[in-house]
Amino acid sequence: MKIWNVLLISLTPFYLFAQNNLGPRLTAMGNNGAAVTDVWALQANPSGITALERPTVSINYIKHLFSNEISTQALVAVIPFKNNFAGASFQRYGFTEYNESKIGFAYAKKFSDKLSIALNGNYHQLKIANYGSSTGFSIDVGALYQFSKEFTFGIFVSNPSKQKFSGKEVLAEIPTSFNIGASYLVSDKVLIATSVSKAINQSIDVSLGIDYKIIDLLSLRGGLSAKPFKQYAGFGLNYKKFLLDMATTYDANLGYAPQIAVGYAF
Repeated sequence: MKIWNVLLISLTPFYLFAQNNLGPRLTAMGNNGAAVTDVWALQANPSGITALERPTVSINYIKHLFSNEISTQALVAVIPFKNNFAGASFQRYGFTEYNESKIGFAYAKKFSDKLSIALNGNYHQLKIANYGSSTGFSIDVGALYQFSKEFTFGIFVSNPSKQKFSGKEVLAEIPTSFNIGASYLVSDKVLIATSVSKAINQSIDVSLGIDYKIIDLLSLRGGLSAKPFKQYAGFGLNYKKFLLDMATTYDANLGYAPQIAVGYAF
C-alpha cells in the first residue's frame, strides 16, 4: 500500500481534499467567485451564471505538482433561456487509489436587473482502494444582488444542511461553507473582487483579486488569500466564441498547481 493511501485514509473521516473547482479565471483572482459572473460561477455561486447571454461550455484540467499522480478534471455547461438559466457541472479529483467526484445540476433565475437566486444539487462519490466507496447528496444556495453597474454583492452557502456520505465503509463529511463577496467594476477594463469564506472546522479565509483587461483579446489576473496564505496568477484569451484561460496557485506547503480551461460560447 502506498504511503498516500495511509495518509488519505487517516484523514478522510474529517474532511475531503478537493475543493470546488472555480476555473482558471476565478482561481487566478484569488478564488473569488461569490460576486463575480462567469460560467465557472456554477461552482462558486451559481447565481453568477445569470449574466451569460449564450450557451457556454468549458473544460478544465489542474495538475497538482506536489504529486505526479494527482490531478483534477472538471466540466461546466450553462444554457440561458429568457430569465432562467440551467447549468451542469462535473468534477473529479484524485488518483488511482483515491478519488472524489461530484456531479451538479443548477437552476438560476433572474428576478430583476438587480437580483438573481440559484439552487444547485450535487451527487458526491468517494472511492478508496481496498476500503470501498461512499455516496452522498448536497444542496447549494446562492444569491447575487447588483446595487449598481459597478458594485455587486453575493452570498453562497454550500451544503447548509450538513449532509454526509451514506456509506459506513468510508466515514467522510461533505464540506459545509459560507461565502460572502463583493466585486467592483472600476472601469471597463478593471474588476476588483473580494470575499470572506468560512468552512466548518476551518479558519476564516479572506481573499482579494483583480481582473485587468488589457485589450479585448487579453486579460491578466492576480489574487491573494489569507488562510492558508496563497498566491494566484493567470491570464485569459477571448477570441470570438473561443475562451482560453490559464492560472496557477502557489501554496507554501503544496507548491504550484497550474490549470488550463478551454471554453466555447455558442
